[in-house]
Amino acid sequence: MADGALNVTLSDYTAAKLADRAGAMGLSPEDLAALILDNTFFDHGDFTWPGGDPRQDHARNHDLNEPGRAWSEVRPELLARMERRLAGRE
Repeated sequence: MADGALNVTLSDYTAAKLADRAGAMGLSPEDLAALILDNTFFDHGDFTWPGGDPRQDHARNHDLNEPGRAWSEVRPELLARMERRLAGRE
């Protein structure tokens, strides 16, 4: 099993649920099962994280009292940036 191959037999109910949800997500049942298992067994402690463990609060690295900008000012800029990026994909 060193190559990652694994055969699993699912109940009819579970196989049907997996197929339905995978289809709704545009995935194959096998890909969805692999994602679910990867997520279930993932352990943050198995990795070294550049910038620190993502589970820790890094807000202390930012000035939370820094003045922000109003959404009415930011929104048009965001929409314009999105339009430019989408135009570049065509």
